Amino acid sequence: MTIRQNEFGELYKQNYSKLFYCALDIVNDDEWAKDIVGDVFSRAWTQYERLRGTDVESYLYISVRNRSIDHVRRQRAIMGHHKLFLDIEREWHEAHSGEMEEEIGYMHKVVAALPERQRHIFHQCFLEGKRYLEVATELGLSEASVHKYMVKTFACIREKFKKRKSE
Repeated sequence: MTIRQNEFGELYKQNYSKLFYCALDIVNDDEWAKDIVGDVFSRAWTQYERLRGTDVESYLYISVRNRSIDHVRRQRAIMGHHKLFLDIEREWHEAHSGEMEEEIGYMHKVVAALPERQRHIFHQCFLEGKRYLEVATELGLSEASVHKYMVKTFACIREKFKKRKSE
């Protein structure tokens, strides 16, 4: 080991624990505190030649404190954005829940009015998630026929909703 490595190793041993607790006191999370202290030591190592003649312990303490505070600020901003998003989503659902229920009810009426075979194929493929080949085999049809039924069903549903909106 070089003198530089020995010095830095001693600096690490003497300061890691108190820097960890300093970060932990601010961020309240063991893993984040470890990451912050590790990052500060990593950066200090790359700049150690420049820092050697200075008060390295103060540099480490200030760096850990600043990074910890930055982390808390970022987390608060993220939480603020999450809260805002959840509030907007909740308000949208409250404002549109009746409208959505009405749309779903209309969708059920449209599907119920389909011819029996078309309704069955739609139900199997779309609502139960079966593959076209699986439904085709079950009904003795070709996969292309099942595909055509589904295209026809979606076109019908789109047409009914478009007509409803224009009324």
